[in-house]
Amino acid sequence: MKPLFLICAFIAICSSAMAQVSGQLQDEQGIPVPFANVILLKAADSSIFKGAVADEQGGFQIDAVPAGAYVLRVNAIGFQVLNVYVASIGNLGVQVLQPNRRQLGEVVVRGSKPLYQQQEEGMVVNVESSILSKGSAALEVLERAPGIMIDHRNNSISMNGKSSVMVMLNGKLLRMPVTQVVALLRGMRADDIEKIELLTTPGAKYDSEGDAGIINIVLKKNGRVGFNGNASATAGYGWGEKAGASVQLGYNKWYGSYSYNHNRANSNWHAVGTAMEPLYGGLTYSDVTGVMQPVENSHTARLGFDAKHMGGSLLYGYSHTHLHNINSGMFNVLPDSILYNHVDVNEYMKWKNTIADFYVEGKHLLLNLDYLRYTLDRPSKAVNSFVNLKGQEIGNNDTLFAPMQEGYANSLIQVGVVKLDYTKQWNEKLKLEAGVKGSYNRTESASGIRSLVNGEYVTGTNAKNDGVMKELISAGYASVKWQLDATTALTVGSRYEYADTRLSATERRMGKLFPVLSFNKTFAGGNELFFSYNKRITRPAYTDLASFKSYTGPNSYESGNPLLRPTITNIIKVGYNIKGYSFSLLASRDDHPISRWQMTETPDSAVLIVSSQNMLWQHNLVFQASIPVKLTEWWSMNYSLLAAYRKFKLDYTRTPGEKGYFTGTVNFSEQFKFQKGWSGELSGFYWGPSYDGSKKVGGFGEVNAGVKKELGKGTLQFAVEDIFANMHIPFYFGKVAEEAHDLKTKVVYTAESSYFPVMKLTYSRAFGGSKATHKEGGAQEERNRIN
Repeated sequence: MKPLFLICAFIAICSSAMAQVSGQLQDEQGIPVPFANVILLKAADSSIFKGAVADEQGGFQIDAVPAGAYVLRVNAIGFQVLNVYVASIGNLGVQVLQPNRRQLGEVVVRGSKPLYQQQEEGMVVNVESSILSKGSAALEVLERAPGIMIDHRNNSISMNGKSSVMVMLNGKLLRMPVTQVVALLRGMRADDIEKIELLTTPGAKYDSEGDAGIINIVLKKNGRVGFNGNASATAGYGWGEKAGASVQLGYNKWYGSYSYNHNRANSNWHAVGTAMEPLYGGLTYSDVTGVMQPVENSHTARLGFDAKHMGGSLLYGYSHTHLHNINSGMFNVLPDSILYNHVDVNEYMKWKNTIADFYVEGKHLLLNLDYLRYTLDRPSKAVNSFVNLKGQEIGNNDTLFAPMQEGYANSLIQVGVVKLDYTKQWNEKLKLEAGVKGSYNRTESASGIRSLVNGEYVTGTNAKNDGVMKELISAGYASVKWQLDATTALTVGSRYEYADTRLSATERRMGKLFPVLSFNKTFAGGNELFFSYNKRITRPAYTDLASFKSYTGPNSYESGNPLLRPTITNIIKVGYNIKGYSFSLLASRDDHPISRWQMTETPDSAVLIVSSQNMLWQHNLVFQASIPVKLTEWWSMNYSLLAAYRKFKLDYTRTPGEKGYFTGTVNFSEQFKFQKGWSGELSGFYWGPSYDGSKKVGGFGEVNAGVKKELGKGTLQFAVEDIFANMHIPFYFGKVAEEAHDLKTKVVYTAESSYFPVMKLTYSRAFGGSKATHKEGGAQEERNRIN
């Protein structure tokens, strides 16, 4: 592989980037015309090939244009439409726009981006193109994205069936445990989001972290002149009340936003099965129900600016959540001993999150400075009752069976990042991208459990954990893009990362090279073939490694796993885009993939341990398709399909296990445009049966609906989540190999919407704008200019 890489790099350095159509827009006085819509039409049939928006200096550039005849069409407010015949691809120089002498009335822009767009590195979800996004939390919008699954019981995220996914915010990696990332997204409103990028094969400029890929959430920025903004308010109900409000403001290059979200929810899980329980006396049949009733209140504020050569932003989030969990169970210790357990837990979780970033750019260099600070305070109190048929307390008066348990958990995460990128267009065919990056992560954590024993609170053995993790990651990358001809491009690159991780007495150092190779070919009609190869890594999070113990019951506890190894993944992807349809085939191998929330046991088999574990390996073959269908002018559809074959082997269970299986998922969106400002959307998804480590996950899905009415300067939207109240997710233990405690159990998680569909009503209104721009209706924020 190394000789091949060196040969490709040498060939790339000896040659040349993309055929482009570029130019400069000015008025009759030579003043730049900013933010004009520039569209490239095929001369043969006037069909749209590509488009762009001019920058603030009137400059525009359209990349990856095959040789041919085109018509360049320029639309700018206050100017006549300009049509330029393009026979030779290149720089068109200065194009002068003639003023439109007619006084414009109100102009309503009807162009909109498709909901899903397939690109070489992955899929883009244009959030504003969905009616259901308004009034939703960022996590809810992400869950409806193709290939994304949110496990609400364990607060985890998976993409295309793999849980080792990294989440970025505006291109900045959120180096936090996934449970805390989920909490952050749950408190963020979708009104602030422009798009979500699902990057299954990211390039060398991205961090190599995350074997499943990267989810990049891109927030809105102000792109209009003068004072402008948008405000919205939401009210809703499911099992409990929902409410939210948001406002986005902009003034030239300054922008800011504030959002509030309130959610009272309810979900439960029900577990039935058998296990060998030495603590209870032998083979035990159990029937246990858990009810989770969180009340969440969150605030998010953001302030930023984008000047000509610099910019920055500051995001602050605060959330306070009261978690009320009630677990009740019956344990029949065969043949005839029956026990009852009731645990009532109250937790009060407060977290604060600050993300600051600043950039300075020159002709070829871009410097980014980022800082993240996250604090968590999570005290808890549990009332525990464990009795027999006569109502007598069982067990010894010790920390395991204590009637009262008090817990505390405090975390402080600080991350600093410095990144310098260099971009150089050497000639018409050769482009170089290179850079260096350094990040430092310091995580401090203190947690423990105090048990009421003989009237006094005591801390049991190994029931307390204080730790500090320090992680320094240094990286450098280089990538060369070579335009072989007007329709063919080859990119060869590599990224080197060195990680130094220190946790208590554990110290790990690892340096690794992550090559990237991609090939792109454009055919007549805009059809596109692409191929890529990536190597990626997933490092264990602090919460995966730390040697803590968290009480979950007399016979079980949660723990970290200091022996956890990183996952190394090799990925090959080939895809084809034809007339708006996208197809891709992805093959990958994971060495030592990490599976969270797996069951093991203590050496004496007395107590069950819930922790993260390494499987030996996993092979993946995944087919994806994105199919847009437009039946009429008022009815359009988007379907996203995934079909996969996976095979894995593991050995952390009592007996080793190996399993191969087929699975799949489908997402759909039906969008309707009616008369008099009415529109509607019907969407949904279904996940087929799959496996999460040794745990089998049954099929599940939901259908959502929404309707929107334009009201002059504003819009009113009504959305219903899970209209058939069908969100039940079954889990099975003991289907792959013999589990710890010989566990054979079925667990069914029931979401809030299964009690009653969640309904939300949202009113939004745009306001402001410069006199230099046209007057836009209140629905403008729900539309996008044609790109």
